[in-house]
Amino acid sequence: MRKGEFVLDCLEYLDADLIEEAGREAPRKGRRWIRWAAAAACLCLLAGGGLLLRGREAAPEGVQKWSASMSAQDYFKDCGKGEGPKRMSFASLVMPPYAAALSLDGERERLEAEGVLPPVEDHTAQDFTAFYNGDGSLYKVTFWWMLRPYDDTGGYSDLRLTAAPRELHEVSDVVVIRLDETGKEIPPKVTVTLRDGVTIRAEGGGPERRTLTWQTEEGWYQLTGDADRVEELVSLLDWFWAHPLSLDRFRELAAECFTCCTREEQPEAFREQIPDFDALGYAAESELVYLASQYGDGEREPVGFVGVYVRGETRVRWSLSLGADKDAWDACIGKPVRERELTEALTEKNYVNLHLTAPVMATLRLEQGTPADAWEIVQSLQG
Repeated sequence: MRKGEFVLDCLEYLDADLIEEAGREAPRKGRRWIRWAAAAACLCLLAGGGLLLRGREAAPEGVQKWSASMSAQDYFKDCGKGEGPKRMSFASLVMPPYAAALSLDGERERLEAEGVLPPVEDHTAQDFTAFYNGDGSLYKVTFWWMLRPYDDTGGYSDLRLTAAPRELHEVSDVVVIRLDETGKEIPPKVTVTLRDGVTIRAEGGGPERRTLTWQTEEGWYQLTGDADRVEELVSLLDWFWAHPLSLDRFRELAAECFTCCTREEQPEAFREQIPDFDALGYAAESELVYLASQYGDGEREPVGFVGVYVRGETRVRWSLSLGADKDAWDACIGKPVRERELTEALTEKNYVNLHLTAPVMATLRLEQGTPADAWEIVQSLQG
């Protein structure tokens, strides 16, 4: 992946129409798009979030029931009605930071041959990447198929699938946020389709890009395509409906980017971002430093840290990671952290993201203890 493309991926929350790709070599000429036959795969889901519905229940009011006779445009029939927004911003699909990326461009043939990905034969250029958190866990995978005018096969086109583990995300992470000229949020115009018990949320109207988002027990999935090529986008949806994408194989690839060592072996790693737990009376149960190289090449550098500390009945986990995106920073509590803010955050959940020195983000997880214990740790680091 080229540097410019890495920046594009990090800026997914920007209006796609404002971002232009530059500097790519012309890919080889490909054949025309092959339209895939629609084949429904029954995906049983847990209920939860605004995008999910239970089992195979009848479609509620405002939700259309899928049928084999539906056209591609039917998925978007209620999108973009009324006056369009003056400007837009896009929420990133996922929120946690990622630390390392592994290019999958060289795996395209194999992934197609194994039936993991469809053969998008006229989109000959690609940008396939797996992204990982600082602890080596999967952050997301993106498959970006590109057709360029110099392909001489029908004009510029982008198709992208983003997939990410389900447990990391909330519904608000995958919706498009529209703003008017004053910065006020405009309620989204969406079309919701119930297909085999799974809710598909379609967004985009007028010249906007189109997105199709759904969730399974495996994870979140979002397809993005051009407004004038929704047939191609829905063909991709049909293909993945018949061949659900498992994220397990991409989790296993983390070993190609990451190694792990003890803190004793890397004593200088994150020295300024790890509290002095020993001085606070904690015993270290484990302290691991994660090393990684971007795209699996070059020398491996510290990109993550996970430490577990115990003091009496109190047990805390302190994690660090590099490379947070905008949404991840926005999800952090203030800098400097204040006790009241920290306490309120920990009443809703047992962990909190902390904005340290960019690009290092900390996550404090209170596995057993009180907000006062967490405040003592944070305060010691802030000085």
